[in-house]
Amino acid sequence: MKSLYSLLRPSHIFLMLSLTTLLMVGTISTFVSTPVQAAASASPRLSVQFTCAQAVDLRSGRICVHTQPHAALAIKIRYCTNYYAVSRSLKGTQIADIRGNYTWTWVPNTKCRGAAIAYVTETYSRRTLNAWTRFVVR
Repeated sequence: MKSLYSLLRPSHIFLMLSLTTLLMVGTISTFVSTPVQAAASASPRLSVQFTCAQAVDLRSGRICVHTQPHAALAIKIRYCTNYYAVSRSLKGTQIADIRGNYTWTWVPNTKCRGAAIAYVTETYSRRTLNAWTRFVVR
C-alpha cells in the first residue's frame, strides 16, 4: 500500500504546503473587481433659476438667472404679440459670473403690454438645458 505523499507530484506538495501556510497565518485575501463609474456621474447637474423677471414697456426690462458658475447662456424674449424682442443686449451668448449669476437688461418695445415669456438656454460641460419663465410687461 502506497502512502498519500508518494502519489502526489512535487508541484502538488508545494501547493498544499503553500495553502496550509496561508491558512495558518490567516492572510488569504479576496480580490474584488469593481467597475469604474462613468465620468458623466461626476458632471454637475444643470439648473436655471430665475431670480428676477420684470419689464416696463419703453422703459426697462430685466431677466436674472442663477446657474452653474461660468455657464454659457442665451436668451429669447417673446411678447404677447408672439414677436420676439430684438434688442442687441439680448443677442449672443453670455457667461455667468463666478457665483453663477447673470442679468440681461433691455428696453422693451412691444405693441401689447401683458404676458411675456423668457426662454433661457444653459450650456455647461457639453450639456444643454432649456428653461423658461412667464412675466408681465407693464
